[in-house]
Amino acid sequence: MTLEYLFLNFMLYSFAGWVFETTICSLWESGYFLNRGSLLGPYCPVYGGGACFGILLGMHIENPVKLFFCSAVLCIIVEYTAACVLENIFSMKLWDYTGMAFQIQGRICLLGFLFFGTACTIISKWINPSVISLFDRMNPHFRRFLAISLAVVLALDILLSALAFRRVNKTLYRFYIRWHALLNREFRSLSYALQKRYPEWLLEDLSDMQEVILDKNRDLCQKQAQQKEMLLENLQRFKKS
Repeated sequence: MTLEYLFLNFMLYSFAGWVFETTICSLWESGYFLNRGSLLGPYCPVYGGGACFGILLGMHIENPVKLFFCSAVLCIIVEYTAACVLENIFSMKLWDYTGMAFQIQGRICLLGFLFFGTACTIISKWINPSVISLFDRMNPHFRRFLAISLAVVLALDILLSALAFRRVNKTLYRFYIRWHALLNREFRSLSYALQKRYPEWLLEDLSDMQEVILDKNRDLCQKQAQQKEMLLENLQRFKKS
């Protein structure tokens, strides 16, 4: 796979990740759409990077089970590294898994491991061949122009967002905050308008399902805490003996 194809894949799945976070994840957690991207544009690079890792691994690993575990490990490493960079350099915490079972410092969790491994395997084995076929049908000059244009846009976005994160320029920082506030306001209005068209029984079923999952997650967290206490007690007894 050429660098041009790889970058276009990166941007495509970064956009798909942004759509997933802004719609499904936001609706599930808060009840309405929210812009979950950290940059100005509609993309989440963590998803794009994870998908590209899965695609590259899929070119060398035929066994879906091996691909699942390898891509899941790489993806959570990317997620953990991104969380460390955002927290330690830019003083931002864009996700927090503290309330979930089997998590590490709120940065990665078992659910993310399973999700990324499954998503990368599906993308690599079944989705990406069609995407590559679509890129193949593009005019080569247009495809190269598209890749270069997106690279310039992404580079500028990262630079401006980084300056805003660090509050190097107050005007840029205010623009960054107002831009995300504007997007969130529009997304909330859109989600409320759509919910008015949903049947009440569907909203009630979704709410009940969400509550069941949250209860099970709390139970898992309690069991995990109990297991940690038992391990510590056994470790102390072992040291005393």
